Amino acid sequence: MITRNSRRTSSGGMPTTNMGITIIATSTAMLLLQMRDVSSLVPPSPARLLSHGTSHRASSLTYRSSSIPPSWTSLMMSQEDDPSSSSAAVTTTKPPSKRAQRKANQRAHKEQKPIQKNVNKATSQHPEAIIKRQLKQQPPQRSTTPTRGNNGRNHNFAERAQFLQETEDENDEFVTKLVENPYDYTNTRAVVHPLHSTAVDKLDVSLTTADDVVKAIKRAQNLHDLHDIREIAHFLLEEVDISFAYGYRGSLLSRLAVASLHMNNHDIAERCVTERRISHRSSMLPMESAAIVRGLLRCHYIEEAWEVLEDELHLPLDGWVEFDTSNLSGDDDELHLEEEAIRRQLEIRETLIHRARSIGSIASRHFYEEEPTAGMRAILKLKEMGGIVKEAGLTAEELGMPWERFVRGAALCEKNRRDGKWDEHEKLGLGFDKSGNANTSGEDPSQWPCNIVYTVLDAMISFPPENKDVTFEALCNALVRRTVFVTGAVAMDGCPEPDRGEVAFIGRSNVGKSSLVNMLTNRKSLAFTSKTPGKTQQFNYFAVNDKPELARQIRYGDDVPGSKDGDSFYIVDLPGFGYAKVPQQQKQEWSDFMDEYLLKRSTLRVVFHLIDARHGPTDEDVKIMQKVGTIMGSKEQRRNKAKYVIILTKADKNVKGANSEKNPGKVAESVRDKLIDTMKANKVGFAPVVLTSAETRLGRDEVWKYLRLAAES
Repeated sequence: MITRNSRRTSSGGMPTTNMGITIIATSTAMLLLQMRDVSSLVPPSPARLLSHGTSHRASSLTYRSSSIPPSWTSLMMSQEDDPSSSSAAVTTTKPPSKRAQRKANQRAHKEQKPIQKNVNKATSQHPEAIIKRQLKQQPPQRSTTPTRGNNGRNHNFAERAQFLQETEDENDEFVTKLVENPYDYTNTRAVVHPLHSTAVDKLDVSLTTADDVVKAIKRAQNLHDLHDIREIAHFLLEEVDISFAYGYRGSLLSRLAVASLHMNNHDIAERCVTERRISHRSSMLPMESAAIVRGLLRCHYIEEAWEVLEDELHLPLDGWVEFDTSNLSGDDDELHLEEEAIRRQLEIRETLIHRARSIGSIASRHFYEEEPTAGMRAILKLKEMGGIVKEAGLTAEELGMPWERFVRGAALCEKNRRDGKWDEHEKLGLGFDKSGNANTSGEDPSQWPCNIVYTVLDAMISFPPENKDVTFEALCNALVRRTVFVTGAVAMDGCPEPDRGEVAFIGRSNVGKSSLVNMLTNRKSLAFTSKTPGKTQQFNYFAVNDKPELARQIRYGDDVPGSKDGDSFYIVDLPGFGYAKVPQQQKQEWSDFMDEYLLKRSTLRVVFHLIDARHGPTDEDVKIMQKVGTIMGSKEQRRNKAKYVIILTKADKNVKGANSEKNPGKVAESVRDKLIDTMKANKVGFAPVVLTSAETRLGRDEVWKYLRLAAES
């Protein structure tokens, strides 16, 4: 009986049934079983049967014998040979998948592959491993397959294990000889020096080239092979002379010194550095000297690093670009002088680059190891050479100074200073070395600024500017840790207590005061900015680096414990003049308040006068200059040491496609000349001028140099 659920529709549209298919398949299977035609007994796929029409169902059951899997054929043949098996019942299994066949082949291949034992322990040249092998009385296992070490080099130490043990005493004598009499060449070894390397297996005076020595040094340094380092030292220091490899021996000695320091072998390194200074001083390269300095720092030989730096990377003398032209007699002499001047300038430029980087490595190392005294010594050295670096015409890209790392390291030491941890390390950080002896470097911690990051800032300003956002972000995070709006004053009695330094920003409306304050503090909304002129209508006081939770105390009146930091100060945002849409009476009140503030505020340290760089000084700016010129020259302000600084804002508007690195902004010559004449006419020609831009972050380092005056008061 055919039910409704069993009916299906074929491709031809006629109704078919599973029952009919089952009858045809069963009949064909019984017939083939009786005929013993095993090759045709393949169960058809129901999907394939359903995909054909009714006229092709019987013919689709016949398959070729080649399509039968081997496992199926073996199964049916075993059933045919077994008399106990029924001829009517045939057991079939599902054919294995490709993944299963691949896994089976891999297992079979692994079983057939011979087991390769790890020979690293048997060939190790560590002293403990050699002793263990000798105690067990087992010779080192030699492997037919060479082991592979670093950088794909082939090494086989088994053949030289016994040789190393025999020559250990001789190597110890070599180290002793280096210390006792470094210039005794009478007791020299054999001419041929065997090495562990397969690429350079020996060093021979008659056959070895400079490239062979370089390969041997690199390989010994990568694998920490002390035996090869000693053999190379014997070869370079005792076998060859200064003319080896066409005078390339000095560079090889510097490479060997760096490799020896990499393995903390100071004796060989000291011998190489001394021989290099005596025999190859004229061919010493600044890059090699800088590498030796970094190697000495890695091994904590600080004084030796300073000695190499001052001897091989010293600063040029005054007048290094001038030559004596009194004895010139022709064009050839002038051409020769020009070529010599160019060569000398290039050498000095390269020396300055590597000296700056080496000193930077020293400063970074000491700051991050919480040794502020030694770090400050290095930073002061950088500050001293800033003028020479600019005179040489070097750029920030050529120098590549990691100022961000210096700032973060100095900030780490300053944090320990605020937390009182400097007392625990007083002998290390405040004028004493690790042995307890007095520090003779000349740095007195009592003369340091309120925040040692300011010293890094001074050194950074003395170098060519790089104007990187990452560096300035680290600088702001170190110098401005907390900011909070304290109060808005409209009269002198509304100003906070004068217990710290203050900096005031003044200028006409819409000149960019609030944007500049936000840029300097690395905040987006510390001072409210608006396109409407005159939004600032009071003297807004912002406290920098005050005690934590001060905002909660101001807002809710809670008594919050703690005190302000040593580098705390106030930023005062004064209301703008000119375009402010306020009554004239209020403008006059602002003017009177500013006169009184500039004259009587005892903690005022810097007055920043902001002028638009696109237009130059306006009538309102002239009035401010007249007011400042009169008040800042008074006896009170001379006693308070308040400084007047002019800031040109929006410098990015004067150039097309302004960006922070290549084209941050500029000022037109006509605007500059107008500004200079106006300053002289109002008796403020002494004031410094700083070009800034809140968009491209131009001039932020220079402005922070004056903010420091308020922080240190």
